Amino acid sequence: MLARRPIGQLFYARSRLPAPRAGPIFTRVSDSEDDSTPKTAFNSADPPRNFTLSINERIRALTIGAPAYATRKKHIEDLEERYLRTLVALHDAQLAKRGGARSDDEEMTRILIERAATFDLKKMNALIVTHNRFYAIEANLPVDPRTGEYLVYGRRWMPEEPWTPARFVERARQVIEDRSAREER
Repeated sequence: MLARRPIGQLFYARSRLPAPRAGPIFTRVSDSEDDSTPKTAFNSADPPRNFTLSINERIRALTIGAPAYATRKKHIEDLEERYLRTLVALHDAQLAKRGGARSDDEEMTRILIERAATFDLKKMNALIVTHNRFYAIEANLPVDPRTGEYLVYGRRWMPEEPWTPARFVERARQVIEDRSAREER
C-alpha cells in the first residue's frame, strides 16, 4: 500500500524571523516517524551550502564531466587492483596445488614475477608519467612558500613511482600478508 504523504524531505520556511543566536530558519518535514531529534536543514540530506552554482556553471560541469586527473588516477588504480587480484589468485592457486606449502620460496616468486611480466606495464607507466606531469597543475595544488613544493592536504605531494613486475609481486605479498593477518584475528 502506498503512503499518502510524500516520500523524501520537504523544506518550508518559518513565517517568523529567528531570534538572535537561534537555530536555522528552515525545518525538515520527513517521512520518518522518529521525532526524537529536531529536524533542521543542517541534519538533512541536503544541507545549506556556503556557495551556489549558477545554471551556466552547472551545465558546464555536467558537459565536461570529471576532471582529467581524477579519471586518469582512477584508471591507474583500476589497473593496479586488477593486476594485484590476478597475482593473489595465482598465489592462492599455486598454494592449493602444493597442498598449502610455504608461499615465500623462490619458486613461488619466480612464478609470480613471470605472470607480472605479462601485464601491460608500458600502458600503466605511461599513464603514471602523464599523471605526474600534469596532476599538480590540473588539480591546482597549493605551493609551500618555504620549500616551493606542491602540497596535497597540507602534505608534500610525491609523484607516483612506475610499476615493475618485482614491485607488483612485493605489493601482492603485502596484500596476502594483510589478508592472513585479518584471518588470524
